[in-house]
Amino acid sequence: MASRGSSIYKGSDLIHDYSCSKCEENDLNTEAQHFCPQCEHYLCDKCVGIHGDYFKKHVVHGRGDFRKWVGYSMDKCDQHDKELEVHCDDHLELCCSVCVALNHRLCSSISHLPDLARGFLKTEEFKQLPAAVDKMRRWLDKLKNDIMKDQASLNDSYKNILVEILALRKTINKVLDRMERKTVQQLDSMMKDLEKSIKDDLETCAHMNDQLKTMTEQLQQITGNNKETNSYIGF
Repeated sequence: MASRGSSIYKGSDLIHDYSCSKCEENDLNTEAQHFCPQCEHYLCDKCVGIHGDYFKKHVVHGRGDFRKWVGYSMDKCDQHDKELEVHCDDHLELCCSVCVALNHRLCSSISHLPDLARGFLKTEEFKQLPAAVDKMRRWLDKLKNDIMKDQASLNDSYKNILVEILALRKTINKVLDRMERKTVQQLDSMMKDLEKSIKDDLETCAHMNDQLKTMTEQLQQITGNNKETNSYIGF
C-alpha cells in the first residue's frame, strides 16, 4: 500500500501526499485521487476506472471523502499533514506551522490550541454537541425524504404531461406535430436537469450525514493526554 508523505520534490520526482498504489507497482509516480477500503489501494483517475471494471461492488472514496481514507487524522492539517497547533482568530482557521508560515504571518491574533481547549470538555457547547449533531442528521433525513417525495411527484407530473401530449397528438395536424415533438424534447431536457439536481442533493445529504456520523464517533473515541485538545479540534 502506498505510503503517505508531504508533497515535496525529491530529485526530479514529486512525492505526493498519497501516491497511486497500482502506478507504483509499475515504477510510476502518480498522485492518488481515490481510495478503495476493500483493496486498501490508493488510485489515480486512470487506475480507478480499471479498478471499477474488475470490482464493480467496491465502494471507492474520492478526495471529497478524505476523512474515510486510511491515514486521516483529526489533529493533522489536511493540506500539509502537520499537527494542528494554533487557531488564527482573524480567519477563524485551525493552522499547522506551515499554514502560519505561508498564509498567516501578518495576522494580528494567533491562539495556541491547548490554551483555547483548556476546560473545553466542561463547556455547555461541547456537552450539547451530540444532541446538535442528532438534530442536524434528523433534519438531513427529513430533507432527503422531502426531496424523494418531490422526485416522485415530478415523475408523476412528467408522465401526466406526456400522456396529454400524446393524446393531443392524435387530433392535430402536421404543423402541430412539429410543435409536439419540440415540446417533448424541451420537457425531456427539463426532466434530466431536474433529476440531476435531485440526485446531487441526495448525494450531498448522504455525504454530510456520513461525515457528521464519522466525526461524532471519532470525538467519542478520543483518549489520551491530548483528549481535551483533540476534542476541541474535532468540535
